[in-house]
Amino acid sequence: MPGRATPNLALANTALALAFPANRFYNPHMLAFQLHQLQDIDTGRDRLQTEIRTLEARLADRRVIENAEQAVAAAKVALERARQALRAAEAEAESVRQKIRRTEQALYGGRVRNPKELQDLQREAEALKRLLTKKEDAELEAMLAVEEAEGAFRAAEARLSALQQERLQQEARWNGELATCRQRLATLDGRRQHLTASLPAEALATYERLRQSRGGLAVATVTEGACDACGAPLTPDLLRAARSPDTLAFCRTCKRILYIP
Repeated sequence: MPGRATPNLALANTALALAFPANRFYNPHMLAFQLHQLQDIDTGRDRLQTEIRTLEARLADRRVIENAEQAVAAAKVALERARQALRAAEAEAESVRQKIRRTEQALYGGRVRNPKELQDLQREAEALKRLLTKKEDAELEAMLAVEEAEGAFRAAEARLSALQQERLQQEARWNGELATCRQRLATLDGRRQHLTASLPAEALATYERLRQSRGGLAVATVTEGACDACGAPLTPDLLRAARSPDTLAFCRTCKRILYIP
């Protein structure tokens, strides 16, 4: 037929045209449309699979909660240590008080009459009172440390509780989004299976190979005589090849299948 090349002639004219066996009849212009549909499906599947992986990673990532739990545990340990320090400070102060009571009892009880012994007891009582002042200061510091540790523990517990509530809300939202994405992906998987079943094996293999080597984009649309994928202008011969009912045409620059809407 005039103006219409045979498959072998088209392949000879350009290495960027894909011819199919003469004993099988395909309409490659329709085939390019089908491959473009497949590209749209796969692009949607890629996006959904990325969203699913992101949501699954969010659901699996409990570092914020675990860090908050560790903060509560650490605050609890710090509080117990502060309480132990307070008990020790209280015991030391009470021990000094008891020594003061015994010393004053001996000093003022009337049993000791020797002036030197009385003077020694007086000095001991004064030294004990100075020591008690230090012990009571330490006791007060320990009490303040306990109050501070209790505040830190309550704050850590409150933060953990708030994060747990927020996490529950987030998980409910993420699980809902995940279910929606999986449902949409299943729908696209069904459409893909139906479409690929009607595609020639040669064309499908070429498409899959280009998908792998071209970052997931095997089919490029043509707009105003240029490839939308790489922006390269297309020659008149290549535009005619892209419209041909006998061949698939490929961009000379990015090698993708060309589809003219």
